[in-house]
Amino acid sequence: MTLNHTLPGTVPYVLRAGEGLSHLVAGQVIRTLAGVKQTAGGFGAVVCDAPLDRGPIPMHWHEREHDTWFVTRGKLQVWCGDQSRVLAPGDFAYVKPGDTHSYQSVAPRSQFFGIVAPGGWEQFFVDAGEVWGMAGLPPADHPFDFSRMGPAMGKHRIMRVDNAVFADSTPVGPDDRRLPGEHASYFLDAGFGTRRTLSGHLSTAVLTGAESKDLVDMRVIEGGHDAALPTIRHRTTHQFLYILDGLVAVTIDGEEHHVTGGDAINIPAGTAYATRVLSGTARWIAASAGGNGAAMWDRAGTETPAFSFALDSDATADQARIDALTDIDVILA
Repeated sequence: MTLNHTLPGTVPYVLRAGEGLSHLVAGQVIRTLAGVKQTAGGFGAVVCDAPLDRGPIPMHWHEREHDTWFVTRGKLQVWCGDQSRVLAPGDFAYVKPGDTHSYQSVAPRSQFFGIVAPGGWEQFFVDAGEVWGMAGLPPADHPFDFSRMGPAMGKHRIMRVDNAVFADSTPVGPDDRRLPGEHASYFLDAGFGTRRTLSGHLSTAVLTGAESKDLVDMRVIEGGHDAALPTIRHRTTHQFLYILDGLVAVTIDGEEHHVTGGDAINIPAGTAYATRVLSGTARWIAASAGGNGAAMWDRAGTETPAFSFALDSDATADQARIDALTDIDVILA
């Protein structure tokens, strides 16, 4: 099922790699995987594919939107205020409302997954771009109608910075290896973030409520062959999964789907779901909003400084810890 013109409503669904609302915006292909209707207003989820850009997008800021970039391919230079980094696959950046920012692909083909919260801003790509039906990037001489860009920027309150100064990049390094723990913009080196193990999985937090004022949460989840999470559901928390690599069985309301790199899964609040790793290893991004369901990893998991996880964990004990989380939005289904 190729969804080039519409997305389902607030219902569970699976998108295969390359599916979603696809628009060409100034040479970049933006695929919208979920929006305000699909996440009950929580966030918009997009994948951006970009060629080697001739220059950065205009420096700008937002009054209320929280911006994220998780690089999955190539190299992406991101600016925030007077700081800039060139991000490689696995690197992450977060920009809070009010902070000036920009980005530019600095490789022949770069790709990132990102969420913009709260939901609604993803409509900018529809308003500014043209529907794009090709799987690849446009040729270098493909014309683009910029007449829609200005009105779209005004409609979505994109505050352009005049006479902007683009700082030289500094290498991703030791200062980019921890979450700030407060409402602040930051860069995060690949693999860093608070790590916890649970049910044979490793959860690495890249964005928490402390940084986003409890608006959204993003984690990289990975596990080895046959690692399984029990069937759970959330009362108010909306989950969205984006598969990075490997093969995963995701069961949604009793129906099993096999998903792999580039696939995405929308899991509204109230939906029963479970995961099981089918390949040797697998990784995915779990983004959530609308509740504190992601805190299951913090409260039931075990913090670890290592980059490893036990495949022979006690499933009964793990489920008992999850079941005991009466103040967390998670229910064993």
